[in-house]
Amino acid sequence: MRKQRGFLLPVALFIIVVMGFASLALWRTTAQTSTASVQELLSTQAFYAAESGIQSGLSELFYPDANNRQQADNRCAALDQSLDFSGVDGLNLCEVLVQCTLQEPGSYALVSEGRCGSGNFSAQRTLEVRARF
Repeated sequence: MRKQRGFLLPVALFIIVVMGFASLALWRTTAQTSTASVQELLSTQAFYAAESGIQSGLSELFYPDANNRQQADNRCAALDQSLDFSGVDGLNLCEVLVQCTLQEPGSYALVSEGRCGSGNFSAQRTLEVRARF
């Protein structure tokens, strides 16, 4: 009986230390997963913002007069659009820059750069579309 005295104290300390390290590892994994989830959401939002910018640019390029190529060429040269989606559900804190380059008469390259978030949590996506009259 005398040799077993105090045996539970080292076991209890060992269990406390192991559980402390396990909880620390779990906390760290949870924090990293949370950060990755936010970053993935912002990346998806930036993609959809850039896609919306492309749609807006194509609309500006070809409408209201989709019958006149010269006017579309002129609109492409002047197209430098900046859109702010603040307050829009799903794209809040997103902005887009859309530019058009005239490749040759009747052939256009539209580039849309969507940015969402700010600071450490931000994402940027760029889409390029080529269109012909």
